[in-house]
Amino acid sequence: MTKLFAVVVATVPEYYEYKKAHPEHDQDQLAWFKEQNEKGNLLCCGPFVPHDGTGIWVIRAENVEEARNIVNTSPRVRDGMLADTARVVQWNVHIGKERFI
Repeated sequence: MTKLFAVVVATVPEYYEYKKAHPEHDQDQLAWFKEQNEKGNLLCCGPFVPHDGTGIWVIRAENVEEARNIVNTSPRVRDGMLADTARVVQWNVHIGKERFI
């Protein structure tokens, strides 16, 4: 059965310097978001405000291992920009679940 997972994103402190030096990183990440959305894996995503390198991605997967595997294909992970404090947790939606599943 498909479940929802919240990826509570946190980037490493040097993230903003890295993306200035590597503008392709954000382009790659945006392409990844679009690809995962088209596959039905990524339902929504976005940064928290004010922008401090944190945000949330909502992933659809069968289990937490699959959700982590999806996250691990992200350019944020590939380029070492996702902090160890980022979390992948199952999200039990009570109201509005029909919007996602």
